[in-house]
Amino acid sequence: MMKMKVTKFGGSSLASAGQICKVFEIVSADRSRRFVVVSAPGKRSPEDVKVTDLLIDYFTAYKLDKDFTAIQSQLIGRFQEIVSALELTDILPEITNRIYGLAKLPLDNGFTYDSFLATGEDLSARLVAAFFRKNGLTARYVSPREAGLFVSNRPSHAELLPEAYAEIEKLIPLAEKEILVIPGFFGVTRSGEICTFSRGGSDITGSIIAAAVKAKLYENFTDVDGIFSANPHTVENPVIIEEVTYREMRELSFAGFSVLHEESLIPAARAGVPMVLRNTNNLSAKGTRIVPQWTIDMPVVGIASSSGFVIIKINKYLLYRDLSFGRKFFEILENLGIQFEAITTGIDDISILVREIYLSVQVEKALTERVLESLQPDDFSILRGLSVVTAVSEEIRQQTHITSRATTALANEKIKIETLMQGASEVTLLFIVLQKDEKKTVRTLYREFF
Repeated sequence: MMKMKVTKFGGSSLASAGQICKVFEIVSADRSRRFVVVSAPGKRSPEDVKVTDLLIDYFTAYKLDKDFTAIQSQLIGRFQEIVSALELTDILPEITNRIYGLAKLPLDNGFTYDSFLATGEDLSARLVAAFFRKNGLTARYVSPREAGLFVSNRPSHAELLPEAYAEIEKLIPLAEKEILVIPGFFGVTRSGEICTFSRGGSDITGSIIAAAVKAKLYENFTDVDGIFSANPHTVENPVIIEEVTYREMRELSFAGFSVLHEESLIPAARAGVPMVLRNTNNLSAKGTRIVPQWTIDMPVVGIASSSGFVIIKINKYLLYRDLSFGRKFFEILENLGIQFEAITTGIDDISILVREIYLSVQVEKALTERVLESLQPDDFSILRGLSVVTAVSEEIRQQTHITSRATTALANEKIKIETLMQGASEVTLLFIVLQKDEKKTVRTLYREFF
């Protein structure tokens, strides 16, 4: 049996007829590329609008009973431009009917919004499959229902049902005969409703397919040469990460790297399927490999940063002896809808790292009142205006010198670390600094380790 690759193409790779021709060349160059997962057409230029964003505008206008004819024309025009250039005009009526038909869906159905948003991926898959066939590849469009992508019934927050993996696996014999083109971003409920993953969910679809068919490789084609070791807007010409483990990549995604959807890593990681991120527009670049176990020793793989944090600090004498203290405190956070990112504790102290968006003036007032009343601390404070700079590497668990090198480098640059935390995964170091020092901290750590 042929060991197959699952190949996913992002919106930038499908934004125009020229880009779709590149997709065709990539798929036809390797016979093991049997599963192709596609996004909706993305931006053709920085000023352009993604098809998915147009569909959101379309739904909003429809819901508010506003004139949406201009948006319909813009959507049809985007696809018409592509199919005309690819000489696929025979499928234009189907595309046009589909776009017009969205305005007939019932607004009292909780899945109608998902149906609007999924249209971009679905039409993209039909178009790509038709172009493949026209140019000599044996290919077919496969809907998520036919693929067995059965999901939970929570609109816009789809989760794959565990039994769906066995359904998807049944596609393997079909893929040995034909290239299967599958729309990303959505699945179907058992009752037949279209239900989308969270935004960026085409990565999730690709990872699910790769895991289910036990692919030899999951390829994710986008518009960058690989994953940079730091934000290129902060660090000039950062190196591209050659190899990163799934655990490292998940931590980097959570900490601020936006190249990959963090949820998309889980299915492929659990199945042990290696992944590579490559550039559709520069095939000479090797890209970044994401692997289950690391093979390249790097003291730090990547440095991510994110702003807009606060630290909530509580001091109470012999806090650690109060067995109910943690339960009471976390109940207060839960009742106020405050989600925390990290926590440190001591004999008399507890500090919680929280994103500032959860702490409005009203919520902060309620939090203060409830903490003072319920927990009766000796001191309670909230420190705002913080950023988190995260250094990630599997080596952090193995080596003792990495923390020392990092803190020494920051001290030499007179950067004050408000709090230093190590993530529970033991592959991250979190440097909490003032927002004004965020970029300087990233640059300092980059110079030290790269």
